[in-house]
Amino acid sequence: MKLAVAFFALLGLAVVTLLIGYFGFGTVGAAFLSAGWGMVVIAGYHVVSLGCAAMGWRALVQRTWQAPFLLYLWARWIRESVNGLMPVGQVGGDIVGARLLAIRGAGAAVAGAGAVVDKTVEVFSQFVFSLLGVALLLYVSAEKSLGWSVAIGLLIFAPLLVGFVVAQRMGMFRLLERFLLKLEGKSSWLSVGNVSGLHDTILDRYGDRRALVRSFFFHLLTWVLGIGEVWLTAYFMGFELGFLEAAIIESLAQAVRSAGFVIPGSLGVQEGGYLLFGTMFGLSPEVALGLSLVRRVRQLLIGIPGLIAWQISEGQRLVVARRRPTMPPD
Repeated sequence: MKLAVAFFALLGLAVVTLLIGYFGFGTVGAAFLSAGWGMVVIAGYHVVSLGCAAMGWRALVQRTWQAPFLLYLWARWIRESVNGLMPVGQVGGDIVGARLLAIRGAGAAVAGAGAVVDKTVEVFSQFVFSLLGVALLLYVSAEKSLGWSVAIGLLIFAPLLVGFVVAQRMGMFRLLERFLLKLEGKSSWLSVGNVSGLHDTILDRYGDRRALVRSFFFHLLTWVLGIGEVWLTAYFMGFELGFLEAAIIESLAQAVRSAGFVIPGSLGVQEGGYLLFGTMFGLSPEVALGLSLVRRVRQLLIGIPGLIAWQISEGQRLVVARRRPTMPPD
């Protein structure tokens, strides 16, 4: 497994290097550096997106467990940092996020169910967002073949999404629940509470339609805010990009990025997406690649502190656990 992760990481890095080298390290670097201090503004803007995503997560859990918004924002920050910067297949961060809520009072079953349903709603909202991008592409572009190709790809992916939800309702996570119960006694890291009831709690979350609608709204708004991030990035790089063009680039590039989830950080996949769709609307290849690199810098500016915050949190918990007095045997 580790060899596969390393292979895909090296493959993605090689693709990025080849793309930048093909179009010129100097020209791509100049386009990237043209964003200047705007990278900090872009990172600050992304915090708004984190807040919307945190609200979507909170909407699914708050009826069962009340917690302040800032706790969800903190957990979402760490969750995204882990998913974005570590080779965990875009799901390891969700496990970490569930753990953070569990050890702060939500309990393992509630936190786990919230993370599972939140991830599912997030993926469905991205699917709708990508469909919107396809519709806009077919509307504004004279070349329809690419738009229809992406549409067919999304339609092929749709049954997998539906099947995932059906599998959840039919007991897929009951098996996971039994597995975690066996591990719980063997690993102190997993000892955050009894996970029994995980499957039933997931079904309960799906039964709360109002919470699902609210969560879907916030997650869709999160994707829409990403359009503004593309527009801001292009602006600071000195390129004027219309709202429709930014919407198409962001929605379809994110769809391509998600399709490359097996590659750590979607290295090469993200760059290919921005290159493909950016050049359709007048961005030079150098600017399109520079735009992707600016997004990666934003990821580092937010993600590295997130990973540090996670390690500090785990370290503090470990220290408290070691200082806690043990009861003498009877």
